[in-house]
Amino acid sequence: MPSAQETVTNTYQTIAEAFHKGDADTIAGMYTDDAEFFFPGIPVAVGRDAIHEMWKAILGAGGNTVKIDVREVRESGGLAYDTGLFTATALDGSTLNTGKWIVIWQREPGGAWKIHRDFMHWDMPPATTT
Repeated sequence: MPSAQETVTNTYQTIAEAFHKGDADTIAGMYTDDAEFFFPGIPVAVGRDAIHEMWKAILGAGGNTVKIDVREVRESGGLAYDTGLFTATALDGSTLNTGKWIVIWQREPGGAWKIHRDFMHWDMPPATTT
């Protein structure tokens, strides 16, 4: 069975690739069925379907990149958490937004780790277009 550290490292690499492709399906598949996504300024997204729709709105058609800096991973039994920082960048290299997170992971019955609670906070709000 993979450790939480291995899973977090691999998952965020996959998220960065999916972010660039605009692939909400891949990202949503990393969450438990009853996951919750706490995103600034809107109600909590509950369940994988709602989280998929939220990621679809965040990603749009894709093309942007995200730099992910995992700062800490801790594992205890069937739960783990990680914390980190992110920077999203547009095609032209401009910063779209920055922020931080804490994610709680849950080990599934088959041994795989999935995101169970996802708390995101913006340091720099998303850029808006006029």
